[in-house]
Amino acid sequence: MDPYVYPNTNILINKLDIRDEEQLIDVEAQLLIAGIIDISSISQKIDFQKYESLQLIHHFIFQELYSWAGEFRTVNISKSERVLNGLSISYSDKDHIISDLKTIFSWSESKK
Repeated sequence: MDPYVYPNTNILINKLDIRDEEQLIDVEAQLLIAGIIDISSISQKIDFQKYESLQLIHHFIFQELYSWAGEFRTVNISKSERVLNGLSISYSDKDHIISDLKTIFSWSESKK
């Protein structure tokens, strides 16, 4: 059982108790846009050489909607993506998120 979704659904548990998938997508989009517009308010805390900044940004954008915003997930996920005709992208294993991010950040630093 996925602790992030309402029972018998694929809808993420949220602070607004939205249970309609389309409505939740709309609210997420609105928060994303608002967060991007206001991101400068936390820009001094963001260090793009540290993976923790991704957590900070996620928390900043989605904290009003999700209690777990900015935290790494505790279960493996697969998510049907419309733009991929219902397929899912490959996500890191829950136990390898930090090591995968460290590898990516290290690789990007070596390309500078």
